[in-house]
Amino acid sequence: MNDAEALVRELFGLDADKPVSPFDRARSVDHIHPDIEFSLFGMSGTKEVGHGRDAYLAFTTGCRQALANHSDEILSVVGIDEQCVFVRARAYRKSAATGEALEYEWATLMRVEDGKTTYVTDILDRDAQAFWGRIAG
Repeated sequence: MNDAEALVRELFGLDADKPVSPFDRARSVDHIHPDIEFSLFGMSGTKEVGHGRDAYLAFTTGCRQALANHSDEILSVVGIDEQCVFVRARAYRKSAATGEALEYEWATLMRVEDGKTTYVTDILDRDAQAFWGRIAG
């Protein structure tokens, strides 16, 4: 298991008794590098690119606040080389604005250096991308 895989397993509580949300802001954000680069699908329904911990936290917090309910079931975590990890999951999302709900699978590729996430990108199918584009109502 590489460091990236170990970090993801810890963030999602995969080796604990109860899975946890990595987006819980009550938890530490020390695992996020101050200069993180990200390319993620958001409320525009398209890829949104950003730089820096504050921008990443603002992006993920905005997405989470647009949801009335959400959960993730991690299906696989695969370490790649020394720094990267591929995560595949099943998601349940419900829009706070419209009540629309969708279940879909997502995938994320992350790079971890010295115990901190330095890069993250996600992959969603067309239906999930469109859902995120409609989420704000």
